[in-house]
Amino acid sequence: MSFLDNSDNLQKIREKYLKKLLKPKLSSERARLVTESYKETIGEPMIIRRAKALKKILTEMAIYIKPWELIAGNLGPEPVSVPVFPEGGVDFILEEMDTYETRDGDKIEVPEEVKKELREILPWWKGKTLKDYGLNLMPAELIKKKEAGVFTSENMLTCGTGHFLPNYQKILRWGFESLEEYCKEKINLLSLTSEDDFKRKMFYEACLIICEGIKIFSLRYSKLAKSMALLENNSERKKELLIIANSCERVPMKSAKNFFEALQSLWLIEIICYIDSNGYSVGLGRLDRDLYSYYKESINKCEIAKDVAKTYLISLLFKCNDILKLYNNNAAKNYGGFPVGMPIQLGGIDFDNNDSVNEISELFIEAESKVKLYQPDMGILWSEKIKDDFFIRAVSLVPHTNKPKFFNYHIGEKMYLRAGIPMEEARTNWSFIGCVEFGVPGKIWTWSDAALFNLAKCFELTLNNGIDPISDEKIGLNSGDTTQFASFSQFVNAFKKQLSYLIKLTIQGVVALQIAHKEIWPEPYESMLVDGCIEKGCEANSGGAQYNHSGIQFIGFSTVIDSLMAIKRFVFEKNEINISKLIELLQSNFSGNEILRQKLISKAPKFGNDIDEVDYIASDIFSYCCDEVSRYKDIRGGIFTNSFYSLTSHIGFGKSVGATPDGRFACMPLSDANSPSQGAIKSGVTAVLRSEAKLPHYKALNGTLLNIKFNKQLFVKKEGINNLSSLIKAYFRMGGFHIQFNVVDAEMMRDAQKHPDKYNDFLVRVAAYVTNWNQLSKEVQDEIISRSEVEAF
Repeated sequence: MSFLDNSDNLQKIREKYLKKLLKPKLSSERARLVTESYKETIGEPMIIRRAKALKKILTEMAIYIKPWELIAGNLGPEPVSVPVFPEGGVDFILEEMDTYETRDGDKIEVPEEVKKELREILPWWKGKTLKDYGLNLMPAELIKKKEAGVFTSENMLTCGTGHFLPNYQKILRWGFESLEEYCKEKINLLSLTSEDDFKRKMFYEACLIICEGIKIFSLRYSKLAKSMALLENNSERKKELLIIANSCERVPMKSAKNFFEALQSLWLIEIICYIDSNGYSVGLGRLDRDLYSYYKESINKCEIAKDVAKTYLISLLFKCNDILKLYNNNAAKNYGGFPVGMPIQLGGIDFDNNDSVNEISELFIEAESKVKLYQPDMGILWSEKIKDDFFIRAVSLVPHTNKPKFFNYHIGEKMYLRAGIPMEEARTNWSFIGCVEFGVPGKIWTWSDAALFNLAKCFELTLNNGIDPISDEKIGLNSGDTTQFASFSQFVNAFKKQLSYLIKLTIQGVVALQIAHKEIWPEPYESMLVDGCIEKGCEANSGGAQYNHSGIQFIGFSTVIDSLMAIKRFVFEKNEINISKLIELLQSNFSGNEILRQKLISKAPKFGNDIDEVDYIASDIFSYCCDEVSRYKDIRGGIFTNSFYSLTSHIGFGKSVGATPDGRFACMPLSDANSPSQGAIKSGVTAVLRSEAKLPHYKALNGTLLNIKFNKQLFVKKEGINNLSSLIKAYFRMGGFHIQFNVVDAEMMRDAQKHPDKYNDFLVRVAAYVTNWNQLSKEVQDEIISRSEVEAF
């Protein structure tokens, strides 16, 4: 019996992770190794420097295999470590590291010896980082708008790209050795009589250096496991260690021959992505499909039993919680709760046009019911072909874990086709990345979280003819003096003009960062995992992938729609307040006008209540955002796409927006994703879904996100699960794309704020990720509490 087969042992490991995840430990190990490597390679091509740095890290970093682990591969020197990536940026670390243990949310322990080493290491990087280069490329006016809260792109400013789905199958089937041989052959064919040939040679040489590093890395685990097995007295544990040793001796350099090797290979592929790039949302993808043939063959050969396979999946889920990312204090406001975004996807349609659900899908559901931690999130790809019994089992998890989230595979197909992805891919290969973003497994390089765009700030600038009322500076377009507008349509047109102007500037910022990544942070390792790059001899950030796209996220959607409706109703239809008076009212933050504020809240129609008039405006603005973004191409020739999801940026962005006509106070959170505004749901959950289904989700190629908060009493009886299952299906059949749930009790959340020690195991869904309530800032907690709570189906 494995250590994890014992329920008491499993719970002890859960508790260990829960404790560590509440205050993970910052590590300086990677910062030291990458700094040493960069100093050794001054003057060499950047792609070679990146490759040698990764090889050095894989060769010298601390490794371990804990007593409960069935899979080897770690990010830092101990479980739940947070590495530092100085090549991204160092100023914020030097300024803020003393605050990480005491900041309001996303607390990180920083030992004194780590602080000391970082203070010795990081100053060398000043002026040499991705952030330095990227900001130098951006025009000063653009940075001014960024600082004013029009947009932000913190992820791409300080770290590698992430946000892609590796071609796991390529490595599982062929191993890195085959890529190594391919690169050698390609080098021999180069004539080196053109600049492109020299670039290809450098790319292939970088890949070869990395393959050497991967081989060293996996063999280190093999050697460690063998040495541990020699000292192990427990025969079952000795056997497990020898399986790890034998697997790591072969994979991921060679093809996987059984389920053990496939799982081990997959995890090493994944963990090296996070060791190398610090980009979040390297998706695990459709694992029930990718692992099934290895599972089935191992079952048929009696190499493994079903229960043993489940235990291995449990081990994998625990390992996912070892991956964490350092955000600076400002970025942590937009990404509260340590989101990593590596979801497992179950269901969908297979290459034979059948339901993809299989035994692995079912085992993942069972494994998640045991582990119930932050990572990985889980997505169900619903189609009309999905097996009802499996779907019910998946839905049954929701009241206990707030997972999985659910996607409409058929709308996903339409997104692919709209993006120019071939029909065969759209029908059989649809997947999402991170939160809700689209991606073709192993074939696409995405900047799907390229920038967050503040729709509400754009609205505020429209109201004030381009002047920011907070700073009193002109940062927007002269979209027209709103006090002279004679109709609501004039106001909407002015908003669209402002929107077009600020979207263009945001894309300029993204393009500047894409150039910076291409020059400063090439990613040869990730490029080996994306089709097209090896074949062309071209790194992913330089355009090597088969498909490319970049995504802009729109924040504060319902805040804007509800504000537009308030202006329509009270300014232009009822003439109860003129626009000048409204602007004065907003600038005073409703001071002395609480009665009017309450009228704006209660009497103006709100999105999410199945009111055609509101939903028409919502669909119009939604479509305009989609159409405007799609006019642009990124530096790799890929399309720009857009999405409506916010993580916790609706809270951070809210601080840069004054009071709004929907009755929201200045600096308070904006609406979440494309969900209705906090407290706006008045007509029940069915009305919400009807409103949401009227949006043309298929046009938002980078995804939409709908959060629904249910009172947990709805699931005391079994029929609650059946009702929820029916609700999801009905929404998808109406045309909805994504939906996810928090099953909570507002009173319990308030009590948890007062008595956090009583709630160490209180997990909530923040956005398209789940985290521990006690890891969230009070600001984020308050926003979750304020969301409308559905008390009936």
